[in-house]
Amino acid sequence: MPSADRPLPGRLIVSRSHGDPAVVSLDGELDSRTVLIMARAVAQSVAQDPVPEVVVLDLAGLTALTAAGLRVVLHARDHVARCGSTLRITTPRHPGPRRTLQSSRPYATFDVYADRRAALNAGDRRSFLEFVHRMWAPGD
Repeated sequence: MPSADRPLPGRLIVSRSHGDPAVVSLDGELDSRTVLIMARAVAQSVAQDPVPEVVVLDLAGLTALTAAGLRVVLHARDHVARCGSTLRITTPRHPGPRRTLQSSRPYATFDVYADRRAALNAGDRRSFLEFVHRMWAPGD
């Protein structure tokens, strides 16, 4: 019998932080049984006032990622964008979900980082625009 403080094997565990950037961290299996849990956590993250500029979907702890899970990550990216935010995802550590993600057709459209720290330190739109302005500004 599983301990009360240990989740059942394969169960998706979601933790969420508030603020900017918001972080939604997933551990376990993201499949047809658990996609609604993740979708709800992402929706709650962008329902904040003000909407965070960045939402980091930390997939590092995934042990399984099915086609249904991949579709909900794609839907989350689109939902976050409609709310005026940007979704960044981290690469799963487990090789199975990492292969599933990297071999998927929409992989090239995701904003992917090696880990949570890299996703959080990537800056925001303002820093990107400042960088572009410096690159294209006439030399002094």
